Amino acid sequence: MLLAGGVGALGAWLAAKGPETAAQRVLRTPRATLSFIPPEQRQPRPQPPAAAAPAEAPAQPSVQPSTQAPQTAEAPAPGPGPGPGPAAPAATPPASTPPAATQQATPAPAAPAPAEPAPAAPPPERRQVVLAHNPALIENSPHGLLPKAGEGGLVAWRAYAHPFDPAEQRPRIAIVINGLGLSGAATEAAIQDLPSQVTLAFTPYATRLAEWIPTARAAGHEVMLALPMEPISFPQSDPGPQTLLTSLSPVENLDRMEWALGRFTGYVGVVDLEGSRFTTSEQSLLPILQAVKERGLMYLDSKRASTSLASQVAANIDLPYSVNTRFLDSEASRAAIDRALADLERLALSSGSAVGIGHPYPVTLERLRAWLPTLSDKGLVLAPVTATVERRARG
Repeated sequence: MLLAGGVGALGAWLAAKGPETAAQRVLRTPRATLSFIPPEQRQPRPQPPAAAAPAEAPAQPSVQPSTQAPQTAEAPAPGPGPGPGPAAPAATPPASTPPAATQQATPAPAAPAPAEPAPAAPPPERRQVVLAHNPALIENSPHGLLPKAGEGGLVAWRAYAHPFDPAEQRPRIAIVINGLGLSGAATEAAIQDLPSQVTLAFTPYATRLAEWIPTARAAGHEVMLALPMEPISFPQSDPGPQTLLTSLSPVENLDRMEWALGRFTGYVGVVDLEGSRFTTSEQSLLPILQAVKERGLMYLDSKRASTSLASQVAANIDLPYSVNTRFLDSEASRAAIDRALADLERLALSSGSAVGIGHPYPVTLERLRAWLPTLSDKGLVLAPVTATVERRARG
């Protein structure tokens, strides 16, 4: 009896063991676990059932965790999660993504958000674009780009002039700051602190002309070239190695002038730097002023010498020109500069226009900043130097 009962119990155990082993083999065939094992058993982190964990151990190191990891960025997965989970686990693996993994995926899309302001950077660069010159008014030369007169009467002294209403009836005062470019601080102050109607003249010896000229023109100033010319005190007072000299031939002086003209572009004309001897020699001056006219420029006679012939020669050849009325800082003091500015007012009121030439001394710039805003109340108008140009043809 005991033996029969034992054999019967063993047979029952074997019979029970056979179907269980077969079921396990079926469950371990490819994709079978995804079809029959509930999601909570495939992901032990949310709900690790103690009984099911050993049976599902082989499924845990399968490809499921690695395939779900890159898909955690699909934020919509938590939406269908509360629905019928077992119905579509194979097609939508993110539905079984644990809440912790879903929260980690949320900051990931937010990471590119700080990069959104990046496209706003280009506009400031585009605002810095300044037309250096009109290609129709430029020609190539061994000394670089030189100005030339264009077709149809197009000339540089008009093309690069600061806008001014020709119908303006008030007496005009033009201010020219000469000799800019050698001091960075003084040049920056003249460009940024003075009104755009003030004309700025740059020495050709400056090393940062490629920076200063576009900056000055972008601020609205019209610019001039300060052309070194021989002073009476030469060689004790020497304006530099490219100075125009009465002892040189016209060809040599024209070559030196072209070197200076080629240092930058976009200027309305030239003003003599020193020049108290050169401007008194008609023989030396005439070829230079003729070339200035042919290149479509204007000329400003600084009147370093009371006997200067520059305005007379310019009028004879129909060259657009203007003449300095007062040096503002021959004595660089507040009292002397204020007196010169008061003289400029009286001369403008009596003759209709006046031109003052100053230098980038700190005291000069300081007195100008205080004085210029008072002109309108005195019935005067600040004008660019091109608005004081005269043209008188021969005869």
